Amino acid sequence: MALSELQRMAHLFRRAGFGAARAFTGWTLAPTLPLQPYGRFDWAFEYRPDLHDDSSKTFLGETGPWNGEDIINIIVKQPATARFIARHLYNFFIADEPPVPAWPSVPPRDPEAIESLANAYMTSRYDIRSVLRTLFLSDFFCSEKTYLAKVKSPTELVIGTVRLTMDVPFPQLGVREIALECRYMGQDLLNPPSVEGWHTGKEWIDTGCLVERVNFAAQQIADVSLPGVQLIMDRLQAASPLSPECCVDMCLDLVGPLSVRQATRAALIDHVSAGGELCFTPEAAQVTSQRVSELLQLIVSSREYQFN
Repeated sequence: MALSELQRMAHLFRRAGFGAARAFTGWTLAPTLPLQPYGRFDWAFEYRPDLHDDSSKTFLGETGPWNGEDIINIIVKQPATARFIARHLYNFFIADEPPVPAWPSVPPRDPEAIESLANAYMTSRYDIRSVLRTLFLSDFFCSEKTYLAKVKSPTELVIGTVRLTMDVPFPQLGVREIALECRYMGQDLLNPPSVEGWHTGKEWIDTGCLVERVNFAAQQIADVSLPGVQLIMDRLQAASPLSPECCVDMCLDLVGPLSVRQATRAALIDHVSAGGELCFTPEAAQVTSQRVSELLQLIVSSREYQFN
């Protein structure tokens, strides 16, 4: 792009930003000092008409005596807004997308899906319910290609594992420590790094965070006293004796159900096969429980468990 074109675009963005700032003059908060020094104090929005700039403003090519709501209405009807929302919804519900700010330099994962969601947004006159209806009834939402296409966020990984093991059936001591696990994995709950929020996808995975993710999941599932783990043991015991292949398939089904690559399944079977058939007779119950515990730890440490 030529330098003159970049300069022109920069000028337009500065002008648009200045117009938006003038449109939001007078928007403020009510006095933020609490009347009472104790207890919760809610802030309240306040509009000060005496501080508002009523003169004409230009924003994204439209000129008028805009106020804050007018600026929002102008933004809402932009085609770029439709694509931005479409990619965020696709990223949240279906599959990880390249970071939206990189658009259009980075092509979307599924251009046709993004386009259909953007069209639904525009044709419905910016109705998010219509966009979600289009998304949930679409073929790409139900496609097998979208299975295991999203890296679990730390919250999804932690909460999913805790629900699997039934470690916290109701609020109790220790919940704070579990919440802190999300922070150790890079997602400090209610404290995003910026107004943009957290980046998703493979940015959740690095050499440090991956160790935290694997260690947490393996440590949780290793505790055979937890109700969720005990339920898995009971299901396996009811079906015993089990061949290594059947045991691996049942565990994958009970943990997920979780589909894994052939190489992963083969490695799991190879590990279990070292002890032969699995049987929960009184003589073998302790050894079998240990073998199953090790198998479950390997499953939650697998690559596939890191994905939705």
